[in-house]
Amino acid sequence: MKFVLISRHTGNQEVPDNEKEQMMNDLGAWVGLLNAEVALPIRGGKSVTAKKVEEYAGDVGGVLIFDAESVEQAVSLASKSPGLKYGYTHDVFPEAPMGPSAEG
Repeated sequence: MKFVLISRHTGNQEVPDNEKEQMMNDLGAWVGLLNAEVALPIRGGKSVTAKKVEEYAGDVGGVLIFDAESVEQAVSLASKSPGLKYGYTHDVFPEAPMGPSAEG
């Protein structure tokens, strides 16, 4: 089953300079553990509404798509993220197929 993980930097906590290299190595290992099908760091985007387009100023830092057997396993994998100790939050969602429903 596919899951979407949205990573947010909600804790306003910076990674100390002397830990940044290790954090990036640990982050790479974690993404490898997830065997992510898609890993998109979010940088330099735009926010679009019906009235305006402006620079993205939110807290989303990345999106991952990965496989897990269940929501519980997906959450367990998300909880291994090295970013959690630096104020990151991960929202995990099961894939929601789009298109006509099988019941309709």
